[in-house]
Amino acid sequence: MKKEWVSYLFLIPYICEQLNQQQPVKKDRNATEERIYTSFLDLLEEKGPQGVGINAIAKRAGVSKELIYRYFGGMKGLLLQLAKKGDFFKSIVDYDSNDTSKEYLKNITAQGTKELRENVLAQELLRWPLIENNENTKELFKFTNAQVGGVFQVDKNNKPLNHAFQLMIGGYIYFTLLSKFNKSFISTDLHDEKTWENFDEAIAQTIDFYHKKEKE
Repeated sequence: MKKEWVSYLFLIPYICEQLNQQQPVKKDRNATEERIYTSFLDLLEEKGPQGVGINAIAKRAGVSKELIYRYFGGMKGLLLQLAKKGDFFKSIVDYDSNDTSKEYLKNITAQGTKELRENVLAQELLRWPLIENNENTKELFKFTNAQVGGVFQVDKNNKPLNHAFQLMIGGYIYFTLLSKFNKSFISTDLHDEKTWENFDEAIAQTIDFYHKKEKE
């Protein structure tokens, strides 16, 4: 019995060494995953969807593309990571679906449109399904559509208001994406800040109109 205990004692240094080696490996993997993910976001923001690919991400992150597939499963995994982290649309965090008051709807919508115009990453994610049609972009559209629909929700029971509102938000998104490469749409100057103020006011007046109509 004594000999067995002595044998176990000799194993203790080996076990401790193995445990110490495993901890840095886990930390290294976490750091590498974060570097890959950050490279993905940076490329998307800098070059848009057409500039994002596994090879480009691997080069930016300084890793092999095989490692990206091993850690994330490819582009789809990176997009899912984006969804989980909530890096797409920050206004979602503040959205309260239980508050349907007119002023709250106007405020949260103004907050959402402001972020839409300032958040380049959100713009590129919205643009992506418009220029590519594959399994990844279809999944991306489902996600972004649900997120945008959550922020820009008016009244589930008021179909005319919802349709009018969605038409306006769809137009707002289109103009936002268009303004990156084009200065104007017909006679509307998309580079003039006053134009966007007018768009926001039109949305606010639409909410006012339908709320007033409901009371009549």
